[in-house]
Amino acid sequence: MLTLYSIALFLHIAGALGVFAALALDWVGIANLRRARTFEQVQEWAGVYVAIRGLGAASVAALLVFGLYMTAVTWGPTGWIGIGFLSLLFIAVVGTASGVRLSRLLAAAGSGQGSLGEDLRAQLRAPLFVASVRARTALALGVVFVMTVKPEASVSVLVVAVALALGIASTVPVLRQRSLRTRST
Repeated sequence: MLTLYSIALFLHIAGALGVFAALALDWVGIANLRRARTFEQVQEWAGVYVAIRGLGAASVAALLVFGLYMTAVTWGPTGWIGIGFLSLLFIAVVGTASGVRLSRLLAAAGSGQGSLGEDLRAQLRAPLFVASVRARTALALGVVFVMTVKPEASVSVLVVAVALALGIASTVPVLRQRSLRTRST
């Protein structure tokens, strides 16, 4: 039977899928920007971030609006919902913070031509961008687990903490590569 709740649930899940689509685009964009050697390559991938901003914002809005509706009409305040909400806010804040820094770099590359300077290239390769997308993706997966299993608050906190730690830990190889590259120059 079609109800307002079932429509809200569908739109909430669609919002979650949109968040993962935005994260996937960000992951691919970061990988390609890290490999870029010319201004033209950076400019080519810069366009992806316009789509990411729109998709990410709309998806987070859908998650929040329809999640809050379902909380109000069915669930009420619970620990797992609170942890999911705080995690979503954390994902949005971290994404915005790294996105602002990346936007500045993309703007700096906006009108250039030819080979990238070493400084700009090094900034595009900053581990912050990799750490951000990996941590946000891992945390989002942790939230999906919490929303599916609906554990008590303490378990929800543990799940998202472990997910975030794993996301950050997955950045260690990138940090090591940068450290090795710095030592060899």
